[in-house]
Amino acid sequence: MSLFVKQKKTFTVLALLLFSIAGSAWYYISATSVSERVEAAGTGQASAEPYSQIIASFHQYYNKTLCYDADHRINWRDQQEHARQLVSSIKTLHVKNKNIEKDLHNAKDLAQEVTLSKDRTALVYLHRVFHDLDKAVNHYKQKDSFGYTYTGTGKRWFGGGVNKVEGYIAKN
Repeated sequence: MSLFVKQKKTFTVLALLLFSIAGSAWYYISATSVSERVEAAGTGQASAEPYSQIIASFHQYYNKTLCYDADHRINWRDQQEHARQLVSSIKTLHVKNKNIEKDLHNAKDLAQEVTLSKDRTALVYLHRVFHDLDKAVNHYKQKDSFGYTYTGTGKRWFGGGVNKVEGYIAKN
């Protein structure tokens, strides 16, 4: 019986060690891949503004204009102008990280919908995408996460926000 207990303890220690190593590796891979810089499309030169600043800037704008029930009194002219700027910014970027590239593509599609139809749902989804991106890329200090990006550790594996965003884009 003593041998069995020793083997069980050894197995438990090895399992904990394996999970610790796997968790550390996952964190290292996700943290380093998100910190890549953006290059201007076709030039091969680094952009004057890294995508992390673009993400933080748009997230701050959406926080200021949509949070705390501000989404019920939307200044559509201002939102549409910012959406046009966003589309323009994203079109000129080449992002090396595939997940961030997919998230920015979704953001561009949502922003185009905002410019064309004053779509409140697209605007709310756009804010949620930038919220999750800002958390993942810039370590924005907020506990909630919508799971609306591939980049973050959201609820996408269980049919969460990414599916909701992409389904909405496909319908419109």
